[in-house]
Amino acid sequence: MQVRLAEVGLGAARGGSGATRLQLVHVRLTDSDGAEGTGFTYALGSGCEAVMAMLSEVHIPAVAGLPISHWPRTWYALRERTARLGRGIAQLATSALDIAVWDLMGVRSGVPLYELLGGHRDEVPVYGSGRATHGMSTDELVEGVQAYLDEGYRAIKLRVGVHGGPVDVRRIAAVREAVGPDVMIMVDANERLDLAGAQWLVRKLGELDVYWLEEPLPAADIAGHRRLAAISPVPLAVGEHLQGVGEFVPYTGAAAVLQPDAPVTGGVSEFVRIAALAEAHGLTVSPHFLPELHVHLVAAARSATWAEHFPLIDDLLGETLNPRDGVITLPRRPGHGMIWNDAALERHTVNGLDSWSSS
Repeated sequence: MQVRLAEVGLGAARGGSGATRLQLVHVRLTDSDGAEGTGFTYALGSGCEAVMAMLSEVHIPAVAGLPISHWPRTWYALRERTARLGRGIAQLATSALDIAVWDLMGVRSGVPLYELLGGHRDEVPVYGSGRATHGMSTDELVEGVQAYLDEGYRAIKLRVGVHGGPVDVRRIAAVREAVGPDVMIMVDANERLDLAGAQWLVRKLGELDVYWLEEPLPAADIAGHRRLAAISPVPLAVGEHLQGVGEFVPYTGAAAVLQPDAPVTGGVSEFVRIAALAEAHGLTVSPHFLPELHVHLVAAARSATWAEHFPLIDDLLGETLNPRDGVITLPRRPGHGMIWNDAALERHTVNGLDSWSSS
């Protein structure tokens, strides 16, 4: 196993976090026949040094010498071994390793990840995200959205929660007037609202035919989300910060859209369980960030709809998936098919270690 910590600056597409850099932990598995699988996790800002330590001290020793077919039981063994640490860093480490294992299984099987998972379609609709931001004037915001439409997108995401409710509503109204009724508008508050402000806002957003309101309240406020969902004409979307299917369970009665981030929530394995939870409760899954990985999971989950097209780690990739008419066609390469820019990874690496190979 080769593990490295890379750090890159974020470009114009920064979403609503305010972060200016990203740390990514990249895992490369090589089996005894030379087949490779890659996985990753990340953090906006900093903190992934702790993930590197977790992989080195806990995860790598736990999987050393095991055949890849033992991974399902190993996944649960790692969860038990790190239970007293909470999810957090341990779940990030597991996520990176899990994605690499699934990629390797796809490579060894000779099929794309979405087919390995039982995929039922080979195209996924995406919405444009990250280039229509708080820092733009209303005119610039409208121009930014128009640029998305010129590229073929039929759905876009805007941010709220910085300028204040009335200003946010005016900005969204200007976009709605410019794009007409046929473009989907998603709105993301990045957990910046309180309950009273969110209750006021959802009524206004309903009048503007907003498709969903994302992260209106702090993720820990499940009761607040339930109260908001009960009166909201706009579906609520949550989940980018949640780790593990257990943290999504309380939201089955408080949101309409679940948004797991596979490199954060527990990898491909846990994403599949979250998608099954959503399907059982009649909810929708729409993953957070990282279309190069997540299009496979959307294509495989019958509860999934949109993927988010946000150029978060493009500087580390040798090839990106670019939508055509708002749709991404799934790559046919075995595994997740992500092509990494090895020179860029090397250039941005700040820490690394080498150890185990799988059989």
